Amino acid sequence: MSRDALAPDTEYNVVRSETSIDVDGFRKGEPTGEIECCECGRSHLNIDEIPHEKDCSQRWAKTDYWRDRFND
Repeated sequence: MSRDALAPDTEYNVVRSETSIDVDGFRKGEPTGEIECCECGRSHLNIDEIPHEKDCSQRWAKTDYWRDRFND
């Protein structure tokens, strides 16, 4: 698996609301702002901060932005 979070071989879903606006503030089907890893099912508002499962093949996939700032 690629170490680039935006590479073609990494898979994520945009999390969409499954409830009405009075429940979570989003209309049913509207994106919530969270990104979910298709491999382990974990999600976060920031793709680089997803708390992947320890055995997730996408665990170390990060964006260039993250690597440029935190991988020194």
